[in-house]
Amino acid sequence: MITDGELLGLLHLASPALPIGGFAWSAGLESAIELGWVTHEAELRDWLTVTLQGLAHLDLPVLLRAYGALAAGQYEAVACWSDFIRASRETRELLFEDEQQALALVRLLKGQGVNVAMLPASPALMCVWALAARQWGLSARTAALGFAWSWLENQLAVASKTLPLGQTAAQRLLLALKPALSEALVLAESLDDNRLGLGLPGQVQASALHETQYSRLFRS
Repeated sequence: MITDGELLGLLHLASPALPIGGFAWSAGLESAIELGWVTHEAELRDWLTVTLQGLAHLDLPVLLRAYGALAAGQYEAVACWSDFIRASRETRELLFEDEQQALALVRLLKGQGVNVAMLPASPALMCVWALAARQWGLSARTAALGFAWSWLENQLAVASKTLPLGQTAAQRLLLALKPALSEALVLAESLDDNRLGLGLPGQVQASALHETQYSRLFRS
């Protein structure tokens, strides 16, 4: 059962107020909306359901592995997983999104007196998230579920700003997709190393096209 301390740590780490700039990024969703691929609530649900599979096959399993490596003092493994996930970012903007949020979280941890020397020089966000989770008393599973929730909240915030999607519809989607977050975590826990990574060509194309999108609110 989750303790009060772990719950508070989860609320802290998954909060949209965490100063790592998550609100500035859309991971290609803004472009998908601009291109007319996502125009209403049902299409948004389809987009999020598919892109969540990317988290289940890459971000979440790497987070779990980085957490375990940090707990075991296997810092070379942390660096390897950081390199792996960075190499899996298929566009400049997706990599930049990961880099900038990771560096912001590193600065936050340093400001709180946390030793970050075990992280590589250019860490992936999942590795820094794992370190923050350990510092704030979260289990690996709680940390992964918290990241998935934070990701979903941010994607719905993006959609609310760029689609005719009201707050009620956004909350309806949030509730509808909650079971999918748990399923994504179960899948992430079941994958062995050679099954990590999942190509999402639609998201990759949207992200690449976003680089030259004329008018935009978000950095990716």
